[in-house]
Amino acid sequence: MAEDHLNDHKGYLDLRVTTIAMVDDEVNELLDERGNKLYYRHDGIFVAITKQRAALYAFNKYGSEILQRCIQLYKMLLESEVDVQIPPDIDVFDFRKYIDQNHKPIMIECSGIKDEDLEKEDGKTAKEALDLLRREIPTMSRKMEFEFLQFCNFKLLKPVPPGWLKFFEVDFEGHPSQKDFEFFLTKI
Repeated sequence: MAEDHLNDHKGYLDLRVTTIAMVDDEVNELLDERGNKLYYRHDGIFVAITKQRAALYAFNKYGSEILQRCIQLYKMLLESEVDVQIPPDIDVFDFRKYIDQNHKPIMIECSGIKDEDLEKEDGKTAKEALDLLRREIPTMSRKMEFEFLQFCNFKLLKPVPPGWLKFFEVDFEGHPSQKDFEFFLTKI
């Protein structure tokens, strides 16, 4: 629908490539403005390797990149005066009811996960990447470590036993795109 009605909408054009990558069922590799590889996969549960990265994901108002993008596209279509009719079998959760809801983000900390129970975002095994991290991180500056770890997310390949999980409410100050961004965790 967006492809049919938003081809001249600047907001959509800014999101078009990543939107198509989200919709595609394959591993999609894109480069950001700094040349970092970004992977778009939405075929499982993914974990961030640091609390800082997890906090950035928790900052998402809707708790989901896909839900956020659906709502963005929906709003653009409405602004463009498009009659949006989404069949109930596609919109099984009635996403419109989440648009104006206030949500409390949570972070789930997982421990005890084995390297072989993880997969890199590009679909390759995680062990080699994790071994590299274990070797290199101790010699990195805090800034270099922070930047390096921002792109380390892994897909969980097996369920995690409930006893390995800790739950936290997340509060924020500032915005992730600014240097004033801080997050605070309260154990639930």
